[in-house]
Amino acid sequence: MNAPAAFLRRLFASTLATATVLVAAILLLASLGFYFVELRDIPGRTLFDALWWAMTTLSTVGYGDIVPTTVPGRLIGMGIMGAGVGIMAVLTGNLASALIERRNRKRLGLLPVKTAGHSIVLGCNAHAPGLIKALATAAPLSRGPAVVLVATLTPEAFAEMAADLNLEENLSFCRGNPAQETVVARAAPAAARAAYILSQDGLSPEEADQQTLLTALTFRGLAPKVQLYAEALLEANRKHLARAGVDVTLVRGDLTERALETMGEHPALWHFLERLLGTSGNRAMRARAMSHDEKGLRWSALVGHALAAGDGLPVAVFRLRRDITIKELLDADSALDQFILELFSAYGQEGRLGRQGPAVAVNPGDGLDLADFDGLILLKTQAPPTKVHAPAGDGEQP
Repeated sequence: MNAPAAFLRRLFASTLATATVLVAAILLLASLGFYFVELRDIPGRTLFDALWWAMTTLSTVGYGDIVPTTVPGRLIGMGIMGAGVGIMAVLTGNLASALIERRNRKRLGLLPVKTAGHSIVLGCNAHAPGLIKALATAAPLSRGPAVVLVATLTPEAFAEMAADLNLEENLSFCRGNPAQETVVARAAPAAARAAYILSQDGLSPEEADQQTLLTALTFRGLAPKVQLYAEALLEANRKHLARAGVDVTLVRGDLTERALETMGEHPALWHFLERLLGTSGNRAMRARAMSHDEKGLRWSALVGHALAAGDGLPVAVFRLRRDITIKELLDADSALDQFILELFSAYGQEGRLGRQGPAVAVNPGDGLDLADFDGLILLKTQAPPTKVHAPAGDGEQP
C-alpha cells in the first residue's frame, strides 16, 4: 500500500500531471457515457467515435460531425465543455511553464547534455577559451554540441565566454564541481571523444593537483575508455595522475622551460618552434589519420606519396592508444610462456593487460612497421616566395 500511495503523492504533486490525469479521466468517462447514451444503437458507430466526439468537445474545437440528440447526451456535452475551458487553460499554462523552466535550467547548466562524439573540458581557467575554440574548430560532426564545459562558472560568465568565442550553438555547459559524479554524468562522458582537465585557479599547486586527481578518478569511473588529458602544476604528481587513468599529463610551465632551453641552444630553433606552433588556424603543422593503404607503405614511400599528393611533408607518425596483451610480453620460444598462453586460451581469456598511452615516432625510417600507428603529423608545404623584379631605370634593360 505504501508504494502506490507514494506514487500517487508524487503524481499529484505536479499541477501539470494532475491536469493531464483529469483530462484523461474526463475523456474516458465522457466517451463511455456518450457511447451508451447516444451511439450504442446506431449501426457503424464505435467507442472510438465517442472518444473522438469527447476529444473535440473537450478541446473546444467541435467539428460537428457527431452531435448529441438526447437530453443525457447533451448534459454530458455541457459538462465536458465547461470542464474543458478550465482544464485546457491549466494544461496549456503548465506546459508553457514547464518549457520555460527547462530553458532556465539549461541556461543554468543543470540539464543533461544530449550529444555524442564531443569533447569535454573539466574545469575552467585562463587557458580554457583557447582550448575550447581549438576543440570546436577541429571537431568532427557530432550529434549535438561539439564541446561541453563542466565548471563552477556562473551562467552569466559562461554566456559571455560563449558569445566571445562565437560558439553559442556548438558549446554547452554543465554547472558544478567537475570532481562530482552527478555533475560530470550530465556531460554524457561515456559518449565523448576525449576529455581535458584544467587546473583550478586560486588554489595552491598541491590543492589544484589534488582537485585534478579527484576529477580524473570521477571521470574514469564514468568513462573508462575515453581519452583523458590533464593539466598539472607539479611534476611529482604526473605519476599519480597516470595511476588515476590520465593518458597524457601536461605540467604547466614544462613547455616554457623546454622552449627557453631551445632558445639557448640557438635562436633559430625557437623561431622554428614559434612558427611551427603558430596560432589556431595558422600553424605550420597538422595531424590526420592514415588510410589502410598508407599503413602498408614504408616510411620513405609514404613521404613521397604525401608530397606528390600535395598533402604536406610527413615528419612523424602517432598512435593514440593501443591494447597490450600478455602475448607481447611472453617469449614465443619458452615452453613455460607457451603454457601460460594455452591456459589463457583454454579459459577463454583474451590476455589483455591494459592500454598503452599515446606515442609519437619522429622521422622513423623504413624499419618501423606503420600498421601499428593511427595517423600522420605533417608540415604544411608553402609556395616559394615570388621574385619581384624592380622596375627598369633609365638606361637599364628590363
